[in-house]
Amino acid sequence: MPTGGAGVEVEAMGSDGDAADGRMRRVTGAKVFASDFRPADLGALGWPADCMHALLLRCRHVDRLFTGVDFTQLPAELRPEVVVTAADLPEPPYSNRVSADNVQALLPAGERADYIGQPVAIVVYGDFVRFRRAAQELREGAAPVTYGPPPADGVAPPGEEQQIALDLEAWTRREFTGAQRQAHYLLDATVPDGYSHWNRGRVGYDAAQGTFVRNGQPDPDAEQLFRAVEDDMAPPDALRAVTTTFTQQIDPAFLEPEAGLAWLDRSDGTLHLVLGTQSPHGDVPDIQTLLGRAAHPTVRSVRLWSKDCGGGFGGRDKSPFPYYLALAAVFAPGPVRLAYDRREQFQGGMKRHASAVRSWIRADPDGRIRSMRSFVVLHGGVEANLNGPVLGLAALHATGPYRVPRASVHAIVLERAIPIVGSMRGFGIPQVAFNVETAIDRFAVRGLGMDPIDLRLANVVRPHAEGSTGAPDTDLAGTPLRFHVAAAEVCAAAREHPLWREREELRERVAARGDGTLYGVGFACCMEAYGTSQDSVYTAVRVSADGEVVVWGQSVEMGQGSRAALEQAARDVLGGTVVARLGVVGPFERFAQRLKQAGAHDQVKISLSHGASSASKTAFFHVQVVREACRALLRLRLLPVARTLLNEPSLTDADLLAAWQDGAVRLPGRPEVPLAALARELEDTGGQTCVLAHGFFCNGWSQAAFQVDGVSHEASVDALALVRSPDDDPVPLPPTGPLRPPPARGPGGDFVPRSLYAAAGHLIGVELSPRHGSIRVVDAVTFLDAGDPLLPASLEGQVEGGLAMGISHTLHEELPPETGAGPYVNFDRYRLARYADITGIRRQTVLIPLPPTGVLGAGGPSLRHKGVGEATMTSVAPAVANAVAHALGHGDDRCWPTRTPIRLADLALPDDGRS
Repeated sequence: MPTGGAGVEVEAMGSDGDAADGRMRRVTGAKVFASDFRPADLGALGWPADCMHALLLRCRHVDRLFTGVDFTQLPAELRPEVVVTAADLPEPPYSNRVSADNVQALLPAGERADYIGQPVAIVVYGDFVRFRRAAQELREGAAPVTYGPPPADGVAPPGEEQQIALDLEAWTRREFTGAQRQAHYLLDATVPDGYSHWNRGRVGYDAAQGTFVRNGQPDPDAEQLFRAVEDDMAPPDALRAVTTTFTQQIDPAFLEPEAGLAWLDRSDGTLHLVLGTQSPHGDVPDIQTLLGRAAHPTVRSVRLWSKDCGGGFGGRDKSPFPYYLALAAVFAPGPVRLAYDRREQFQGGMKRHASAVRSWIRADPDGRIRSMRSFVVLHGGVEANLNGPVLGLAALHATGPYRVPRASVHAIVLERAIPIVGSMRGFGIPQVAFNVETAIDRFAVRGLGMDPIDLRLANVVRPHAEGSTGAPDTDLAGTPLRFHVAAAEVCAAAREHPLWREREELRERVAARGDGTLYGVGFACCMEAYGTSQDSVYTAVRVSADGEVVVWGQSVEMGQGSRAALEQAARDVLGGTVVARLGVVGPFERFAQRLKQAGAHDQVKISLSHGASSASKTAFFHVQVVREACRALLRLRLLPVARTLLNEPSLTDADLLAAWQDGAVRLPGRPEVPLAALARELEDTGGQTCVLAHGFFCNGWSQAAFQVDGVSHEASVDALALVRSPDDDPVPLPPTGPLRPPPARGPGGDFVPRSLYAAAGHLIGVELSPRHGSIRVVDAVTFLDAGDPLLPASLEGQVEGGLAMGISHTLHEELPPETGAGPYVNFDRYRLARYADITGIRRQTVLIPLPPTGVLGAGGPSLRHKGVGEATMTSVAPAVANAVAHALGHGDDRCWPTRTPIRLADLALPDDGRS
């Protein structure tokens, strides 16, 4: 096993595949999620049968000192056997940190909480009945957690809505210092070489100096461009629109609350965890850091079994839950279970960033946008989590899918003492899309007198077209759009759809019913980046003697179909029965260490880190590397064996590949040679039946050539190893010739922030019923630039789920203000879209076809799938808002909602509609 630093061993095992019957296993009660397991289920792995139960005690005040925990107020039979507080985590060896921002895992006595709901103690009970009784007592009364007196002034701080509005005003005046997390994009495409912050180095704003800075020094170019865009908006006769919007903080509402088992085997110092996690590759080293790595007196290694997590989409990425599970196990005398119930998940789980956005759009009379300006404020918690990536993506997408000659975008994330905020589905893009898409719609109708989709088509970006001699458009960072993105095609398809063309007739038809119901149709679109811009992907594929193919992958199953997609990818190449085991880390850690020892990747600056296991990486990134691994196994090991079994050494690879169909070599006039026979022959002769592969994408795929036993193999990966099992020590194959790194750097020499985009759009029809006090979505058409569906049913599930989630975010979801602090705040106070809100919708999906050369065009491997899980919901909220404005007749600017959730009471309804 490899070391994870300072001698502590690291291992993370993937969840067992449940093949094609995954949904059936869940329905019939099989153990799938981490919450399903108990130590008795793991006896074959050496676990004791008994289980203790852990509970977190949380701080409910940020304006009062936490003074300690006092269990004398509980009846003796409800007092815990084990109590872990910050005093039990001396430094060294412990770090008592859940992030690089020094947010403490457990709040020490005598300090104020960093955020509402910060844990102050872990309590462990040996008996489940006592645990349940105590949990009820502790959650509702919380008597053991004691505090100092409240502040003397008694002045209540501003509420969340008021505070974020104040923060937006301050940010537009540039009053925050450079110490805050910021992201700036300043783009000028009107000059010969262009200018963007990305190809001139990262730009920040320093309020003390009163100017933009780069590397600590004033940046006069950035300041000049900022002033130029500001001045462009100033003339009183300018055709411009100013739009301010707010989106609320929301809860991920997982199917399965976070849960896990842990056991410290003191005989060998191994800390075992069974966990439903989105970040298995990050959890193990993070737990090591918390425990002090090799300095810990008891824990020598950490082994994690990743199970399906029952929902994620960012909401579990970098969750602090694994920290507390690990700590409970270290201090408990035996296996321990930490499982949030729905209330605790709601109180202590991560949320999505609230936002406030103000934008300016300036256009010429013909509708051509000449400049855009935007200020974005996100409210994050004090535990940084993924504040930086969320902020960066929000800023990059603040101008939407539009060609903007001059742009000035400035985003900031402010740390507030609220429950932990994470990435969640969309990574900040839905928040800015709500602003820019309602702004475009209102500007088209009220400012320019244009059809809103016509305005979009006049300005939407267009990538490099095959055979075109002109330069492609760029994104906000100045990165040329070399790869396919169908933003224009999405808009064109929406404009021709009957729901859009007949929207006025439909509105009049509903009005003629005479019950005061108003109907409107709205459109919104988006261009959403997928991947992380530097995507390192590992996989392993093995063929067993019975012909079963097993795929090991980093990806995790969050309900997005990752397991089925990887199984299908392997089946397409090798045939046979395929099982995918996900959330794997250990074998890939070993492979990464071997590659680092070889050193070739350092020379070409290819990342070997595990990277994210995000949902949006499956269809494009993980599928590609799985296919490449399967192709390598087929050409380098299986086909040579086929020559031997057929006793025809003269058969070429081209002959054998042409004859390879449905997991067998089928040559006319010769006996069929199935996959199982090839694998058995390999095993019998001591040959390798497994391949490990590593691929890296950064504005293109890394590539290399390999030669084994005289067979030359070109691959869009940069590392291969042939082994008998993923648990073997992998020896990388030496490439023939140099590795070919991807064209990672953009025009200015820095890594491009993003280069892969998928487009999407929604046509939404709504009914406003003043009589019933409701806003209801009744029509929905999803336009999706997904490429060729790997699994059509899974894609349709994503579309339907994204629509439901978007409607819920737009019309219903709102956290009670005392979330994290109130003892009686439960999930029952959180309004989600219900079955009745969704089932009556007349729904349609329109897929935009890919060109023959696929996503990457002629310059790369032929890939025909995109990551679209998040794009299925991003444009729902602005489309609903634009439909509301159409239903209200576009009479004035107040027709466009500016805040989510959209409430009927906030709308400027016509007088005759108030009956």
